[in-house]
Amino acid sequence: MRIAALEDDPARAIVLERALHPGGHTLARFRSSQPMIEAMRREPFDLLLLDRDVAGTNADDLLDWVRRTLGHGMPVMMLGQSDAEEVVVGCLAAGADAYVPQPARCDELRARIEALTRRAAVPGMTVATVPPGALGDTSDQLVCGVFRFAVAEHRVWVNSMTVALSPKEYALALLLFRNLGALVTRRAMIEHVWPATGIKEQARTIDSHLSRVRTKLALWPFNGIMLRSVYRLGSRLDPIETAVATRGRPSLAAL
Repeated sequence: MRIAALEDDPARAIVLERALHPGGHTLARFRSSQPMIEAMRREPFDLLLLDRDVAGTNADDLLDWVRRTLGHGMPVMMLGQSDAEEVVVGCLAAGADAYVPQPARCDELRARIEALTRRAAVPGMTVATVPPGALGDTSDQLVCGVFRFAVAEHRVWVNSMTVALSPKEYALALLLFRNLGALVTRRAMIEHVWPATGIKEQARTIDSHLSRVRTKLALWPFNGIMLRSVYRLGSRLDPIETAVATRGRPSLAAL
C-alpha cells in the first residue's frame, strides 16, 4: 500500500517508517502541503497521513482540498499533539477518517492504519473468481452493484444487459471502476488506456471517451453511480445512495 504523509519532524517520520515497514507499505513523506498536492496529482496513493503540527502548513486546508478534489474515497488520518476533545471532533467533522494523538506508538499506529483501510474499502464492490465455463473462458469478474465486468473477456453488463464498448472505452471504464471513489488523473488514464501515444493530458479524446463511457454504461444516480469531472485533473466515479433508483428508472436502451 502506498501512503503519503505530511510530516516535517524527523523523529516522527522515523516512527511512521517503523510502523509501516512491517506491513510492506511504501511511505512518501512531504514537509509541506504543495509538494504533496503535486505528487497526488501525478500518482495514486492508498492512504494519507496529515500531521496538524507541521510548521508553515495548514493541514486542515490540505484536508479540505483532498475532500473537494479527491472525494471521500481516500482514507485520511490526522495526527497532532493535542488530544483535546474539540480538536478531535473538529478534525473528524472536517472530513478526517481518524485522529491519532502524537507521539504515536508504532504498533498502535500500524493497527489503526490497517483498520482504517479495511473500513475504507468500497462497499458492494467485489472481485470474484467464477467457475470455468461460466462466462466462456473468463477467469475473473468485477462486480459493483448493477455493473459487472468479465475482465478476461473484455465484456460488461449493466442491469444484466450486455453493453458494447470499444477496447479503449472498456479499458477506461475498468480503470474507473477499479478506483471507485478515488480520483483517476488524466495522466493515469493516458498511461493505462493510451500508453506510448504521446497524447497530452488535456487532449479532447480523453473527454470524448469519458462522455461515451458515461452514456453507454448509464453512469447516473439511478444506477447507483455518478461520473464526476475534477477540473484539469481527472475524473472520479462515485457511489451514490440509490433511494431514487427505484422510482422512474429509465431503461438502458432508452439512454
